[in-house]
Amino acid sequence: MGCLSWAQASMGHGQAMRRTLGEAEDLFVSDRGDVPPPSWMQMFDEADLHGMQALAFRTLAEHDPSAANVAARHAKQALELRVNGRQRSKIFDYISLASACFIADDPEQADRYARLALVSMGETSSHRTWDRLREMYRLTGQYSGFQKIQDLREEIQLALPKAPTRRGRSMDL
Repeated sequence: MGCLSWAQASMGHGQAMRRTLGEAEDLFVSDRGDVPPPSWMQMFDEADLHGMQALAFRTLAEHDPSAANVAARHAKQALELRVNGRQRSKIFDYISLASACFIADDPEQADRYARLALVSMGETSSHRTWDRLREMYRLTGQYSGFQKIQDLREEIQLALPKAPTRRGRSMDL
């Protein structure tokens, strides 16, 4: 349901996204532990539920900026629940939180959470991490006139892998 809610948010379908997230939350809280969860859900916990909601609302905020505050609330809740381990999930939460703050026109807080994401990355980076970092980088553009944000943009560029160079390819016939 996470991918579906994200897709709905990407299209700006807030009502459908909220309905899907509500169904996911209902399924999560209805688990009584009497039946083993499906294999894909064995590592899924309340922090992951909030992280998924944070990403969906952060994505919706691109269409409806009022969703940014809800995204920030879920990201903070996810971070509070992630006490040990799950470093990559924390990075995603920090990126969602920073992005929500940029969308909510709070570059000071966004800078703080973006830097926490960068510091947390270390050896835990992945293509998904880089993709989300690129999305956040795009959001920093409107604040690039602020020196602190310009510095952050440079740090993000350093954290991202270098794009492969494109060479003209000749066709071998």
